[in-house]
Amino acid sequence: MKRTFLSAALVIVFLLCHSISFAALGQLTGNWKNTDPNTRGITTLVIDGNANNLSMHAWGKCHPQDCDWGEVDAYAYAPNVSAPVNPTAQAVSAVFSTAFSQTLLIVKPAGNNMIRAEVFTRFTDRSNRSDYTEVYTFKRQLRPMPMRPMPGPMLREDCVSFNPATTTVRNIDGRWTIVDGSHLLFNFGDKRAEALNALKVIKYYRMDSSCFLGRPDPSFRYLLVNGNAPQGSMPGEDCVSFNPNTIEVKNIGGRWKIVDGSHWLFDFGDKESEARTAFTIIKKYGFTRSCFVGRPDPSFNYLRK
Repeated sequence: MKRTFLSAALVIVFLLCHSISFAALGQLTGNWKNTDPNTRGITTLVIDGNANNLSMHAWGKCHPQDCDWGEVDAYAYAPNVSAPVNPTAQAVSAVFSTAFSQTLLIVKPAGNNMIRAEVFTRFTDRSNRSDYTEVYTFKRQLRPMPMRPMPGPMLREDCVSFNPATTTVRNIDGRWTIVDGSHLLFNFGDKRAEALNALKVIKYYRMDSSCFLGRPDPSFRYLLVNGNAPQGSMPGEDCVSFNPNTIEVKNIGGRWKIVDGSHWLFDFGDKESEARTAFTIIKKYGFTRSCFVGRPDPSFNYLRK
């Protein structure tokens, strides 16, 4: 072990003495790809961290996919004993060990967004294979900043708040209604059982806002919990799942609909703008389920995650 450490240390000192340029550690950290796509050696390096906590991860050429060498501790080197490492680092080293070999990597800057890795492999299995050295050049894999969507019209939501703890079902003039005090929330006509089931849903999720799109004759309704989508799964509920990442607004047979593939989710008739606003609302809250009470002609609808 002492011989291994001494050999590695001598190689590092030799290489550092031949380096003539200084670089900040940030010029060495990052994701790096070998500039030779046909290399049979190291294909990818990831150097991450700072002078006090640095790591190196390597991948070598294999088929059908590259072999993961794993992540090991790495060490950065300043030009002299007094120089701060982070702003003046000129090299990084790491050692990768297997059951039969030990590979030392010395990485140094090689120009703008380029590094040069000198690799020293020593066999430890007494196979009489010759120890050898290789040199690779890597190019930084830049991470493009995500494109931000152009700002659109501000989403104005029409919501009425209520207290789920005080909501109840009452018969008002022969119509079963969910109310909060004197405030009428949902009308179920003569369907008492559906009104009671809808009340259970409201209390289960603790829904506290009823929202509308297109009043006085809303084409789309949804409920929220503290300004967020209801979450969870109520036993026995009737829901249809969809993917908010793949929904689209389409005109089908002269009617504007929100669809997920071939599945029709919401119908807005000739109201294109309301369909597109509802699309934005679904995306905003990340709804993934459209749920019903009383199908095939539901008296109550809600969306949840």
